[in-house]
Amino acid sequence: MLPPGIYLWESGDQSLVSPSTTESISLTSPLWKREIERCGPWNDIVTVDGVGDFLQSSIVTDLTIVVCGKCSTTMEAIRALEKNNILGEWGTLIAVEQSHGRGQLRRHWISPPGNLHASALLPATPKEGIWRGAMNDLLPLVCGYLLSDGLALAGAQTQIKWPNDLLQNNRKIGGILIEEQGGVDILGFGLNFVQSPPDALMRENHSVSAAVLQTEFGSLGVLELWETLVNHSKRVYDFVLGELTPSQFRSALTNRLAWLGKQILVQEGDKEAYFAKVVGISSRGGLKVCHAEGEGVLFSGSIAPL
Repeated sequence: MLPPGIYLWESGDQSLVSPSTTESISLTSPLWKREIERCGPWNDIVTVDGVGDFLQSSIVTDLTIVVCGKCSTTMEAIRALEKNNILGEWGTLIAVEQSHGRGQLRRHWISPPGNLHASALLPATPKEGIWRGAMNDLLPLVCGYLLSDGLALAGAQTQIKWPNDLLQNNRKIGGILIEEQGGVDILGFGLNFVQSPPDALMRENHSVSAAVLQTEFGSLGVLELWETLVNHSKRVYDFVLGELTPSQFRSALTNRLAWLGKQILVQEGDKEAYFAKVVGISSRGGLKVCHAEGEGVLFSGSIAPL
């Protein structure tokens, strides 16, 4: 397993990750050029049999972060590292570019250099205590809360659009994906850091337009921001599980919920769309709404502001 540090996956993987060098990554965007320089010098090479070569940065960190150039998806690339015992709990991979990035329902996620495309290996869900069973339902919202709270450290106030998007000023700036395989939960996160897709490139029935993240603290590097988010997420995750009940967490989450107390348009499958008011989050992670026929809980479907 790679020890804590920042590594460039130089050799790549024959099917998932293209080979790259510090020079080739520096040419992809000004942001990545600055990050490669910030993390230099890159001197030590770590060779892992059957996986490849990793060039280690001189930056000291408590995390293990693997950087790659172009990959199919960060979810598949990090899964390959996990299966080969290269990364453990809270180990992460960040890609300069994805060729087949995906979001919810496997929708295509546009992934240009300069934006943030990353995945992290999450801790095993609790097997005992008050969070036993609850985390399975609440995990996507827990991750949304962790990332939204971490972005606040960077001077970016965001809201959580149920179930898995981050908004800023009613525009989508990021998306969250959780996948489980072989008992391991993987977080995927995409953030519009320098570019956002125009409406013409978004799906036909998208609920909000996209935008680029705005912060109060100037220009952070994309790798620097990801390191901050993961460090913060790890600390807050431990706090949530150690100090809050699931009910208390849902109360904290509600304060970051997009359109709380406001009217929205709800579309559930082929049913006729209807108006409702957002009132909170249920114990199973559904969106609690109030509509003409009373109260209800959404577990699927789409919502849009009026």
